[in-house]
Amino acid sequence: ADANKVWPTGLTVAEAEELHTYVTNGFRVFVGIAVVAHVLVFAAHPWGRGGALVA
Repeated sequence: ADANKVWPTGLTVAEAEELHTYVTNGFRVFVGIAVVAHVLVFAAHPWGRGGALVA
């Protein structure tokens, strides 16, 4: 076994860290889009005022 590989992926530490940055940045973009979407929906149809959404 190669001591430079990370179990169980078989990536090196540098490769694993690079992949981790892509995953975390992708998650941040996803959360940012979700926050914007929630703000837009709340602006169109505010929730939490004790009533059901009426079309």
